[in-house]
Amino acid sequence: MLRHLPLPEHLSPLTVRAIDNQASLYRTVWIPDAIVASGATYLERHGGGRDAVLLLVYPQTTEDFTEKVLRAYKGDTIVVAGTQNRNGFTGFSDQVVDEWVEKEMLGWEKVCQIPLPSFAGKDEALFAFRKKKAESA
Repeated sequence: MLRHLPLPEHLSPLTVRAIDNQASLYRTVWIPDAIVASGATYLERHGGGRDAVLLLVYPQTTEDFTEKVLRAYKGDTIVVAGTQNRNGFTGFSDQVVDEWVEKEMLGWEKVCQIPLPSFAGKDEALFAFRKKKAESA
């Protein structure tokens, strides 16, 4: 869907790289050119995604996946689609992604949280975080 986003002519085409570690038992290949890799490993091999927006779509709670990816990211914009309650379905099993970011990623701020249509009982949202700009003296 992002690859087909209409952009004004003065903007360059949007480059989207789908990274999938294929860890889910219910995995379906949704995107034929997905790169099979750990998200953190991919970021480490590509400058931490310094010039990219990190988009996590329903990140898994197992194997500390979400934490590893967020810590490996070196850019300034993170977007996460996941649950906005403590049901443990996405991101973290014991807290919501914005709670984790607030505690663990000092220097970052949540800039929006927008509810999404969701699976029954999942209560999902799109969260966006930006790295705070350094204040000048």
